[in-house]
Amino acid sequence: MKIKSVIFILFWMISSLPPYLNAQIKPIPPLLATKEEINQFFTAYVDRYTQKDIDGFLSFFSLKAIQNQKDGLEEIRKNYTNFFNQSLALRFQIEEMRQEIYQNAVEVKTRYVINQVLRGDRKEREWSGHIRWVLVKEDGALKILSLDYQHMKSL
Repeated sequence: MKIKSVIFILFWMISSLPPYLNAQIKPIPPLLATKEEINQFFTAYVDRYTQKDIDGFLSFFSLKAIQNQKDGLEEIRKNYTNFFNQSLALRFQIEEMRQEIYQNAVEVKTRYVINQVLRGDRKEREWSGHIRWVLVKEDGALKILSLDYQHMKSL
């Protein structure tokens, strides 16, 4: 009889808890993207860059994007339009990509090499350095929220 009384009292205590204490634990939200999605994003990004497709290239950027901690989207458009217009050909290589995937963002760090053939004199230049992107999802698509890079050398 004592056991039944104890069980009844425990049941009554648990069932009479306020709803906020009796709520289920919320599941951890999923990661923002998969490695495959990120790799597909950068394959398309590099393709639009090397094609000098300014509108296609800028479609990878959020409207809130910041480059090198200062340039907004209009300045980004201006810089890449000028660079693409100076270029007869471009090749963009990503080396040693490291991805950190979180619930609300993706951070990608890598080394890059850009080979540029200039219009006119067809002089070749090489730009290289380290680059860091922060990606977010907007309307279900990955977008660049911030992009920071610094050229290490120009040949």
